[in-house]
Amino acid sequence: MRIEPLGEAAFILRDLDQEPYLLAQAIELSLLPGVEEVVPSMNSVGLYVNPNTFRPESLDQLVPVKRSFGKRISVPVVFDGADLSDVCKRICLPEAKVIELFCSATYTVAAIGFLPGFPYLLGLPEEFKEIGRRDSPRIHVPEGSVAIGAGQAGIYPQESPGGWQLLATTPLKIVDVASSYFPITPGDQISFVPTEPEVAKRLGGLTLTEYENR
Repeated sequence: MRIEPLGEAAFILRDLDQEPYLLAQAIELSLLPGVEEVVPSMNSVGLYVNPNTFRPESLDQLVPVKRSFGKRISVPVVFDGADLSDVCKRICLPEAKVIELFCSATYTVAAIGFLPGFPYLLGLPEEFKEIGRRDSPRIHVPEGSVAIGAGQAGIYPQESPGGWQLLATTPLKIVDVASSYFPITPGDQISFVPTEPEVAKRLGGLTLTEYENR
């Protein structure tokens, strides 16, 4: 593991020998003096610290965390994405097979980033892994869009610009920044469930938690 300082109150950990979210969990469980926030990304971990009490060498004392998974989350989706037909053509499969493949996988939340609450999901089936980002990013990607790009999947928690390939939309609210509602965390496992538009319309506006507790 390589430790790089980012000013006086932050570090970034690179060249990791385990998944970033697992290293982040190990740091949080160790309660190292001076660690104020731990932020896993896809390939590194950020540390925000109190420089008066944190000592980088304390990271040598970490007890590794065994691979474990967090919550299991089912997300209903309507396959209405603007790039669905193009993805079908590029991997030479009919739409029904693409939907079946995408929903057959269980995805692990590797990191949260890009937007508040945006989950980066690992576990994309091999058939999709050669699908890259769009050549021209969109200015407006609708809230709830489920997309793939560069071997990953993700869910846009709010309308924003974006360059991933749009496959589907969930009617659920997966983030509410104003109320600090962020139900998805690294290590969680997500599955997508095909849902008819009429059913999705009735679910519109529910939070992920409200949907699971119905």
